[in-house]
Amino acid sequence: MLNVMSFKFKHLRLLHDMLESQKYIGICDITMKTLPKIGYITMLNEQPVAAGFLRRVEPCFAQIDTLVSSAYFGSKIRHEGITLVVNNLLLDGRSLKLKGVLAFTSDNGILNRAKELGFHEVNQTIIAKELK
Repeated sequence: MLNVMSFKFKHLRLLHDMLESQKYIGICDITMKTLPKIGYITMLNEQPVAAGFLRRVEPCFAQIDTLVSSAYFGSKIRHEGITLVVNNLLLDGRSLKLKGVLAFTSDNGILNRAKELGFHEVNQTIIAKELK
């Protein structure tokens, strides 16, 4: 059975392990100081399944941040773990009286799962500047 809990310092190594399993770049830069204060991790026994955070980006909006699942589990368990994490983040967003939560992805699988959770695509132009 999956268990979701608030993310604590003791989970940081587990987060790094999940990020490594998905071959994310720059994971050594992720520390408790760089992570948002609101976060959850889903566990199956002692093994991490998924984790994610809620980062405020405007007074009334936040974005889902550092959402990751372990590559060592099948898609069904990862999907359930991510859903538990996201649902808890959305509950916190509501309790903070946020107007909305943003998420960014170019992955169609993630986009479809997000739609199942009530997210919808917003056709807006996003501009960015690479910092070197």
